Amino acid sequence: MSDLSKSALRLAVITLAGMVGVSSGQAADSWKHGIVEAKGDSGILFQAADGGFAEKLGLDLEMVQFTGGPTALKALIAGELDSVEASPVIAFSAMRQNAGIKVVGCDWPGMTYTLFSSPDIAKPSDLKGKAIGVSAPGSLPALFAQLALEAKGVSGSQVSFANAGSSSNRVRAVSTGVVAAAASSSEFAVDAETLKIKPLIRGVEATPRFVKVCIMTTEKSISSRHGDLVKFLAAEMRGLDHGLKDKKDALALAHKAADLPVSDKTAEFIYDEAKKYKAVTPDLAIPVENLQWTYDQMLRLGAIEGKADVAKFVDDGPRQQALAMAKLSGSE
Repeated sequence: MSDLSKSALRLAVITLAGMVGVSSGQAADSWKHGIVEAKGDSGILFQAADGGFAEKLGLDLEMVQFTGGPTALKALIAGELDSVEASPVIAFSAMRQNAGIKVVGCDWPGMTYTLFSSPDIAKPSDLKGKAIGVSAPGSLPALFAQLALEAKGVSGSQVSFANAGSSSNRVRAVSTGVVAAAASSSEFAVDAETLKIKPLIRGVEATPRFVKVCIMTTEKSISSRHGDLVKFLAAEMRGLDHGLKDKKDALALAHKAADLPVSDKTAEFIYDEAKKYKAVTPDLAIPVENLQWTYDQMLRLGAIEGKADVAKFVDDGPRQQALAMAKLSGSE
């Protein structure tokens, strides 16, 4: 065999090995989606995967759970995920620094969040001079707490903010008197009496423009896995639509996905709240104006630096294609 033939053969073997490596590492029809750990809302949010809607579109959808949005975002940037579902506030800074992340849909933009207080707090102004439980500075709970209090005439300078950990830990901090109030998911209201907490300010009423959750992916995935992204978004649309229409099925899935006890009522509470306030959008419509408002509030409160046109953080093309594939009744 000539040297030229040997070189050609060697190149072919190397190329084939590279192709096999890509194939074995990421099958073309698989999709890894990062989400904050399953809670009462999983009856709606897990429908695309557990309800079989992704499978019907030829997509193997894996829901990868994280304890927090920032960790999921890091996994996305590292290429360990194909998409994430979390508060856009965790990604705005990276987007502004051209990290190649785009919002491609918003499934739960409604702010189903609440500022809970101890029962002795009669009104928001009673919190002046007291500690408010949040998580990290600039996080969704921290920003929501500040904006919700401002909406009721209490400035951030009139209270103190303390890192009280996860949603359940923040509520527990109120129950035990560590803090006077804390921002957390609304579903804890169902056990308010038992937990010795009081729903003081509801986000859907005090901060209606604050966007809670959107779906984000990378520019690389939009380009190299465009077809799979469209299938994923279409599956999400069908799943969300089904979840909102079939309460019994949604509650059953919530109890299974989040491993909730039979007596637990949080899934039903969050389901009813989502329906009442139309907090979930099956067509994944992206509220760009509200995203801009959310960004501007972060800038005003010092949680982010530098102005930005949030429209540049959005790619609505895949969603538009997914709408045609999902064929939702009543969609745009």
